[in-house]
Parts: sequence; structure tokens; C-alpha cells
Amino acid sequence: MPDADYIYPNVTEVARRGGFLERWHLAEPLGCAYIEIPADFIKNRSEMERTGQEIGSMLTRSSVEHLYEQNTDLPGSLRYLLHTEPAIPRRDRHSRQVTADLRWRDPDWVAAFGDMLLEIEDFLGIPPEIIEIHPGDRRNAHADIVTAMHTLIAAHWNAFGVEPLVLLEHHRDQGISTGSQMRAFWTVLKRIHPEIAGLAGIALDPWHLHAAAKEDFTGALGEIPPDALRAFHIHSDLRPPSMTDEVPWSQVFEVIGSRPEKPLIKPVIYQKSRVPAAIAFCEEMLAAPRMAYAGPPA
Repeated sequence: MPDADYIYPNVTEVARRGGFLERWHLAEPLGCAYIEIPADFIKNRSEMERTGQEIGSMLTRSSVEHLYEQNTDLPGSLRYLLHTEPAIPRRDRHSRQVTADLRWRDPDWVAAFGDMLLEIEDFLGIPPEIIEIHPGDRRNAHADIVTAMHTLIAAHWNAFGVEPLVLLEHHRDQGISTGSQMRAFWTVLKRIHPEIAGLAGIALDPWHLHAAAKEDFTGALGEIPPDALRAFHIHSDLRPPSMTDEVPWSQVFEVIGSRPEKPLIKPVIYQKSRVPAAIAFCEEMLAAPRMAYAGPPA
């Protein structure tokens, strides 16, 4: 029995955006509890040609129907995470670099973003248990992101009668990347929308935190409030982790092991042949003796 609930990542071998069953058949033998479904904006030339939309555009209902597959006879145990637009640079039809603008500061944009997610979920047939969003640039204040998370949770309740777990995935090149920024974000969330503290949180990516913090990784990790940490992205620059990495994995897994609930872990590995090794590393680390995590400084 795994010591964590694993999320099977969106491996490159899965054709296009696809549907549930192809991913579930890869995930189930490894004991994964969830599969990851992509919900990017239009992201490459193939999608442009199939939909007629430009790179970085939100998907219309017609585009959803062109890019995703519907599956029938889904197993009752199937659960999934919807991974939304990461705002990474892409190339348009003229080979120009385009990066989607995540406008959490714009309520109309947030409403349109939520509508796109609902269209994807309606077409697939079931809503997600977990949604991951990204902070975007620093024009998005912490309060903007918190308000958007609240809006997304409310939209899912109104549409499906469910409240997904909405997680913020930090990134070294975006507006929330350091331990102190994550701590400040969580403080704002608990101040302006404390009612969603149990339905929101941070998906911690130790590799990205290390890239932002460098030699002060221990201090950065210690700044993040433990109750904000709801999931963990485990990789070494998209490869299976190793104890020879610069990331001090023993410290990371002390934090993971100190969580009162079963941890959610996504191995961020995009080749299906490497996913088992990443999960095995996590299982080995979770089984190792560890010290109690003291939490952030007062």
C-alpha cells in the first residue's frame, strides 16, 4: 500500500490531450490515486490548426470537443487533477515567443477562465477533485489570486455541486517563488477568505524552490506554513530525483512525512518509463526514519 496518494503525470506518450482511460490504464498498475489532465490554453501549431485559435487563447467549447476525447464506462475509482495554463513561453505560427498572461487581477478574465474549465469538465463527464493554477507575474497581487481561487471553487459548486481542492503551483520565474512569498500569500488567504483554507493550498515544488532560494533552501522551506502545503511536486528538473541532487530531499520528506493527512505527491516526470523510478524514490524516502518538522519560525 503506497504511503502517499500519487498523481500520475501528463506523460508525453499520451496522444494530444486525450481522455481519461489511456492515462488511467497507465496509472492504476502503479497504485496512483489520481491522473493529471492538461487544461492549457492553445499551446502549439497542431492545436492552432485543429481549432483555428491562436497560441495562448482560452479554449472555446468547439476547441474542447476537437482536442479532448470522451470515454464511457469510467471506473468509479477514477479521480483526476486538472492542471491549468502554466504561462510558459511557446512559439506562434510565425515562430515568435508567446507567453499567456494569467490575469487573476481581472474578474472578467477569471470568470472566462472558470467557464473554460467547466466546459472541459462537462465534455469529459466528471469534475476534477483537484485544480492546479499558477501565479503569473507580479501584477497579480496575492489577494487577486486568493479571490480567483474562491471564484473557481464557487463556480464548481454552482455547476456540479462539488468543491475541488484548488492549489497554487509556484514557479521560480513567476510572481510567487520564494518561501516568504508563499507565507505572505497564505496569510492573505486566511485573512480575506478563511472559509476556503480547507479547500485551497500550495503545491510545493522543491526543485523550483531550490532554484529560487539556492543555498538558503532550508530557510525558505521553513518559512512556508505547514497547513498551506497540500501537495508536493517531486522531480529533479523533470527527471527522477536522486540523493545526489542539490535539493536536500531528506529535509523535503521530513516536511512531507510530518503532514497529518496522507500526502498528495505528483512526480513531475513526462516519460512514462521514468515514472516508476520517481514513485519508488518517494516510497523509499517516506519509509525512512525522520525527525519531526518544527514548522516556520514564529
